[in-house]
Amino acid sequence: MNKLEHFFEVLQQSVKDDVFVKLTLSKPLRKKEGLLNVYVRAFVIDGQEIFEFKYRHATENKYKKFSLKNAMLELESLLMESFRTGTLFTLQQDLLVMISKQKLVSYRENAASFKNKLPEILQETMESKDS
Repeated sequence: MNKLEHFFEVLQQSVKDDVFVKLTLSKPLRKKEGLLNVYVRAFVIDGQEIFEFKYRHATENKYKKFSLKNAMLELESLLMESFRTGTLFTLQQDLLVMISKQKLVSYRENAASFKNKLPEILQETMESKDS
């Protein structure tokens, strides 16, 4: 059984129920590599659910877009190899997943931080306007 199965079940259900707000990966294992956080937002483009990953580095931001299936593969890799904490924000609850040094997975549920979904503006286009 996948250690992150519960996290991904809640993620899939939040997307299905249209309550997904965003997802944040934090507490990098190796800060010197420069990847500080990863932020994930969902958008509907041409009728398809697309997940935009913002890889926040010390000096720049990089963006990638994934389907839900590929987003989950990327999240699993990032959580097991690069980050200690992931927070899934939904309109119903916040689900925090924590990965120990021994790769043990634990969870904590908190009250929802958001009452409304975020506006559907691709961050990549916003970043280029700010420069």
